[in-house]
Amino acid sequence: MALRDIESRLESIFNRGLSRPFRGSLQPIEIAQKIIREIDLNRRVTSQGLISPNKVKVWLSAADGERFEGFQGALVDELAEAVRQHALTESYNFAGPVSVQIFVDDELSSGDLEVRTSFVRGESQPRLVAEDGQSWTIGASPLIVGRTTEADVTVADTLVSRRHAEIWRTAKGVAIKDLGSTNGTLVNGHRITAVSLSPRDEIQVGPMRFRIELV
Repeated sequence: MALRDIESRLESIFNRGLSRPFRGSLQPIEIAQKIIREIDLNRRVTSQGLISPNKVKVWLSAADGERFEGFQGALVDELAEAVRQHALTESYNFAGPVSVQIFVDDELSSGDLEVRTSFVRGESQPRLVAEDGQSWTIGASPLIVGRTTEADVTVADTLVSRRHAEIWRTAKGVAIKDLGSTNGTLVNGHRITAVSLSPRDEIQVGPMRFRIELV
């Protein structure tokens, strides 16, 4: 699912802006597939479960690097998202934030690439991600989700209360609390009062769905 999603987004990004098409050249999805293979090969089994490499370095040929010029930022963002989504699908954890870097190697031939992964410890920063792609960093101070523009996360719908719910970071992860809303806050389809969250949980406030993502 993650690779199909990233393929669709990458095609949208590159087909809109490239003057030189990718036919017969290295495809963006091929880079994502190579990264996923390397992550699966290098994952580690620990007492806390499966740990995924979180630092990814990609080397492209000079020709492919030039072809991606002007789109590297979008490509890096989508590749990092593919790593996170694959980890979520496979129940991998990270030692720290996900990082993807792209370099050029003059010795590589067009179409070739090299990927190296590593484990770098650090503090992951959780985000609240809406189904429309908007995201908000979750900190110790609660994010207020509500109908008004004064809320940190505005969901402009009559099913949503003015101050509907709050989401904040705890010592052990992320928590959510309903603020006495009229129609309730749902986590995985169940109405909640207050509960801890994991990246696999689906949050629903009115018509809007959210998930937690570890960056």
